[in-house]
Amino acid sequence: MSVNELDSTIGSTLVTRVTDNTDVPIRSLYSNQPAVLIFLRRFGCQLCRSYALKLSNELHPILKQNNINFIGIGLERFGLEEFQKENYFSGDLYIDEGKKAYQTLGLPYLGWFKGITDLFLRSTKAWNDETKKMGVQGNLKGDGFQLGATYVVGPNDGKVWLAHPQKDYGDHPSVDEIIKALRDNIPDFHE
Repeated sequence: MSVNELDSTIGSTLVTRVTDNTDVPIRSLYSNQPAVLIFLRRFGCQLCRSYALKLSNELHPILKQNNINFIGIGLERFGLEEFQKENYFSGDLYIDEGKKAYQTLGLPYLGWFKGITDLFLRSTKAWNDETKKMGVQGNLKGDGFQLGATYVVGPNDGKVWLAHPQKDYGDHPSVDEIIKALRDNIPDFHE
């Protein structure tokens, strides 16, 4: 996917807002202000939980200060209740029923063989170590082989300022990478 095509690619795709079960087009999540969109693998995934918690603690306060939406999009409801109860994510949560946006964006689906072998990659092991230090646990419920992504998008047309589709379970952009994308595109951005 070209870094300029988010709005034309998935802008009209409907996602369900968790707070009230209302379907809204993804475009509405960034139409009036910039947004950081996190396409989560699974709400029960301990690596996803720890990444969401890290972003919530380190990035979300900066986003609030700069009036930037912080959005988490999951592909199913498995683990959602526990994810919310344990406050892993401080932004707004949505569900992409049927993985329409995931599929349209071409986010990788690993399958059994690659899904198992990716557990032994250096990036996965490193993020798992970080997760253990944070004391975050997870479960194995739901689709464990779908990878996610992080997008930083501008308002109105959804121009993508940062696109980071996951290559494996432990592949996430750093908080600094996300901040750099925002700083490079918002003249009055404050850290």
